[in-house]
Amino acid sequence: MTTVFFGRLVLPRLRQFCFYGGCAVAISSSTSMMVTLQDDATDERGRLPLPSVSTLVFRMPVRLGRDAYCAGSILMDYMWSLRGLDGTSEAYGQEMEACHARGAQRLLQLCFSHGGIYIKLGQHVAMLDHLVPDAYVRTMRQNLLDRCPVSSWASVERTIREDFGCPWNELFEELDPIPVASASLAQVHMARDRTTGEKLAVKVQHEDVREMSAVDLAAIEGLVKFVAWIAPDADFTWLVREAHENLPRELDFRIEAENAFACRDMLESSDALRGRVVIPDVDALRTSPRVLTMEWIDGVTIGDAGGLKDISCHPKGLARLIATCFSEMIYRFGFVHADPHVANMLVRSTTSPHGWQLVLLDHGLYRRLDDEFRIEYSKLWKSLILGDVGGITESATNMNAADSVPLFAGMLTQRQWRDVTKWEKGSSRLGYERTEREKEEIQEYVGQHAQEIGSLLGKVPRELLLLLKTNDCLRAVDKELGAGYNTFVVTARECVKAINRHREQMHHASFKSRVGSWRDRLHLEMRLQAMHAYAYVMSLS
Repeated sequence: MTTVFFGRLVLPRLRQFCFYGGCAVAISSSTSMMVTLQDDATDERGRLPLPSVSTLVFRMPVRLGRDAYCAGSILMDYMWSLRGLDGTSEAYGQEMEACHARGAQRLLQLCFSHGGIYIKLGQHVAMLDHLVPDAYVRTMRQNLLDRCPVSSWASVERTIREDFGCPWNELFEELDPIPVASASLAQVHMARDRTTGEKLAVKVQHEDVREMSAVDLAAIEGLVKFVAWIAPDADFTWLVREAHENLPRELDFRIEAENAFACRDMLESSDALRGRVVIPDVDALRTSPRVLTMEWIDGVTIGDAGGLKDISCHPKGLARLIATCFSEMIYRFGFVHADPHVANMLVRSTTSPHGWQLVLLDHGLYRRLDDEFRIEYSKLWKSLILGDVGGITESATNMNAADSVPLFAGMLTQRQWRDVTKWEKGSSRLGYERTEREKEEIQEYVGQHAQEIGSLLGKVPRELLLLLKTNDCLRAVDKELGAGYNTFVVTARECVKAINRHREQMHHASFKSRVGSWRDRLHLEMRLQAMHAYAYVMSLS
């Protein structure tokens, strides 16, 4: 029984967990040591420090030992606790849930002990409710989004002095020593301006996160290369290649400031988003590689149903605005906030006609999409939503996934191929709502195809990797809101708009291209209405 359990349940889930965990670490927050992101060799931005000898000799083995102990204890708990139990019995289900709960607590403690990219890993696990057991998702979501371990006041003072060459009280009239929030890489303190007395938000990086991130990623790089050596078919070296761009950018707050300025300009250029979505103003003079000073904005978290009701913000309207915002980022502008989890969004009450605004926080991780990829991705999602097998196959082929079209579509939608192609069930068939049986099917499918998924992710365009993470975050946001709004209608419309704009630009807005755009918009609306009408009729039968 133990052998069957280990072979059929634990191993596939461990493979799936390790695969998605590795992707989360590398895609959302990875690099190798001393990575340079700028062409100018004299520019120190985008570098991680080379770890000290003492760190490599003493701290790295301890961290690796904790990793091994955590993984081993979780595995042995499952094997020992479930031995001899009938897999169909109530006792088996109860013990399995208990194992999940204990495993989640062990993983949480590992994330807390190591911090940095381990917390990034835990945060992404919190988005994977369709792939990992609920106990892991719930534990990570409750503890790792904005309630991470905090750095000492002494380390905060030291970081500010080292970056600015002066104590904090020469920069601010007041700086609260108790942080209002703490995340994986930094914590936020309330401050007051010396001249105006206005409240400011000061984001201060955890003191040793840069050095330890370099150590952790060096270890991950070594592990990935070792796995590739002993099992060439399981080559995940693409994780390391992708890693070269992300964590150094997140760890340099000057780059985050630039992203915030660029995002604000982008929002101002959109008729649909201007005045509806805002970015906190950044004080560039009081921003350094490890300190970011911003406007203080009071708001309600998107998971606070009571707070949203108090400011007359209906979850369905908020879901529509979030969908519009990120659809325009991806399909229109090609400049994407790649970490849109629930703790990075607020809603504030305003005197504007709508009565409230969406506030986007944490601009450390963005991805620019070139026009060729952006248009192809628009075509792909249009085809996925409409269930157009020919269009899906064509776009998959253009993205180097011709040999794995069903798997490629499943990675994007987290749905089985049979559901992707059932256009008659309407665009809502791709939504986040899933039965327990559907979740089990997805988990089993990922476990069975983890190696093939890893190989496929090494072939597809690099822009797609962060978009997969963004999609996971947005699904979690939809679920948190629980509005029941079909965001795929917004996505489909933005995809068609992007395709039409590109065609009109290529043909200099000729009469023929404009007619083609009008025809495509009409065709889309007719298809969406037909799909929804058919799905409604079928639901009555």
